[in-house]
Amino acid sequence: MVGMKVSVLTVYYNRGDQVDESIRSLLSQTYEDLEIIVVDDGSTDDTLARLQQWSDPRLRVISHSNRGFTRSIIEAVAASSGEWIAIHGSGDISYPERIEEQAALLAAQPEVGVVGCIVENRNIVTGETAIFHKLREGEPALAQLLRHNVYTHGEVMFRRSVYEQAGGYREIFKFTQDYDLWLRMALITEFASVDRLLYRRYTLPDGVSASVDKMMVQQYLAELGRQCVELRVATGRDLIDRHGAHGLFFRKRSKRLSGVLQGLAKAAIVQDRDLAKADQLLQLALEEHRSLKGWLLRMAVRFADRRAGRRERALRLIDRLRALKARRRGARALEAAP
Repeated sequence: MVGMKVSVLTVYYNRGDQVDESIRSLLSQTYEDLEIIVVDDGSTDDTLARLQQWSDPRLRVISHSNRGFTRSIIEAVAASSGEWIAIHGSGDISYPERIEEQAALLAAQPEVGVVGCIVENRNIVTGETAIFHKLREGEPALAQLLRHNVYTHGEVMFRRSVYEQAGGYREIFKFTQDYDLWLRMALITEFASVDRLLYRRYTLPDGVSASVDKMMVQQYLAELGRQCVELRVATGRDLIDRHGAHGLFFRKRSKRLSGVLQGLAKAAIVQDRDLAKADQLLQLALEEHRSLKGWLLRMAVRFADRRAGRRERALRLIDRLRALKARRRGARALEAAP
């Protein structure tokens, strides 16, 4: 058995109906040297009462007024004592061997400071599942992270020494706090993943979030994280190092972010069938970077959204084009099969 203490950290807010199975999965871990710190972030339902029903010497519950996830996870790290830290999403499931397998990898590969695993994303409404495993071997983690996040937050275990050297979670990141941390960790350590399904993450129904404002903040903060790490590589200091909480105001407009927002707009059309939301996202994309493609897409969306009949015809056309594209992909796959 690996001889390093692991601290498992999880933050709850109004998730009373998802306490028992999730906490049980942590107490069922095969790894022995374990502490579990659960923060109740000012829940107004029965979350705290359900958490306090669990009695185990490895489990400690901290309760405070609502402060948000980032401040709560920072407090959890400060309250923990393990040399290695594992995150666990509230309501999610860590399979029994998760901590043992990830700890074994960290013990065997001292150059690795962050480790994930294969994740099952399960839609809590439809029951549909999808596998998430984005980290690719043979390519530097930072190069991959500059394109997209390679981990879900709850699957990760990292060394406390790497966390402290990277500077820990930063309160300015109300969202994407994990992505910002991974970007900075990628400058000082190697990333790895256990090639086994060890974590189940429960997700909301597919589709773009209902709030354009929330999506905007999420994507702007993600781009801030990317620009910060690029500045650290170039100059040694990033926007937050220089300007603190005002760093977001010094973020440069970005063609990269414009592309992300256009992608969300397309998802709003295809998945949510919401042309008004797509129009808002396309406007934000054009504010980041003006392009003929983006302008034409927005004009097409606005034209289709002006009348109900026109809107429905446009959406039916999109459905037919998607079906045609899927058939072509299937035909190519059959041709390529031995």
